[in-house]
Amino acid sequence: MDRHFAPRARALILVIGLCAWSQAWSWGPEGHSIVAEIAQRRLSAPAAAMVEQLLGRGHSLASEASWADDIRDARPETYKWHFVNIPLEATRYDPRRDCRYDAQGGDCVVAEIERLRSALRCAPTMALKREALRFAVHFVGDIHQPLHTVLDERGGNDIRVVVRIDELKCTPGCRTTRFRTNFHALWDQTLIAATTWSWGAYVRRLENGWLKSPEAQGAADGGSPAQWATQTHAVARTMWRMLAADRVVDDAYYARALPALDRQLGLAGIRLARFLNDAYASAACPLK
Repeated sequence: MDRHFAPRARALILVIGLCAWSQAWSWGPEGHSIVAEIAQRRLSAPAAAMVEQLLGRGHSLASEASWADDIRDARPETYKWHFVNIPLEATRYDPRRDCRYDAQGGDCVVAEIERLRSALRCAPTMALKREALRFAVHFVGDIHQPLHTVLDERGGNDIRVVVRIDELKCTPGCRTTRFRTNFHALWDQTLIAATTWSWGAYVRRLENGWLKSPEAQGAADGGSPAQWATQTHAVARTMWRMLAADRVVDDAYYARALPALDRQLGLAGIRLARFLNDAYASAACPLK
């Protein structure tokens, strides 16, 4: 086997296996780590101090970014906090329609992020504050994954696709990636894995790319979780309609999707930083 292709093949097999096993509940670990690292680099001094106090010296946000997925089975009441069920044809978030409470699964990511605003600073114990931080890191990432805002076809999990793309990290002459997955998993992991060798490399890509763009400047200012969900859903509608009738994801789809992928990961990171900076800017409770 070609020495360049061997590690790519092993990584690809791992990605395929993860997608099939997890049914793509959220950004994969790489996506969540990207979001968390971008945020960590932008924490204010009070926020950085609080993160260190809650997680311990030397613990990064990225190391906790997938915790909410790890405990999902043990905490079924958190199930619906990972997404919001907005119909594909809708143009805005409606809490009565899209965030209905279920005793077994909770309500939705929009409502949970709103609750976390207070819990981050005002939860009654350090353990609950630590939990709120772990949830916030994860769910601010989730609300920026386009297919986490779509009701139809279980957020694309029920749409089977064939992937046939040449990765950006592919050396000249290496083989085109060809395998089957689902549309949701494509956005959770496959597109990220096709772009860089590691999540750290993706962070560098964004720091040297979208995060330096005029669009990124001030993008974290203002905006509520409901507005984030509406904006992300608009991206989902575009990405969904780009999918070919034969359900083949090729280089053309990848090229058109990549700017949106970069933007959503970058936005999630800078908005997470702002969310934490605002929460930890004061110790006063209740919030005013």
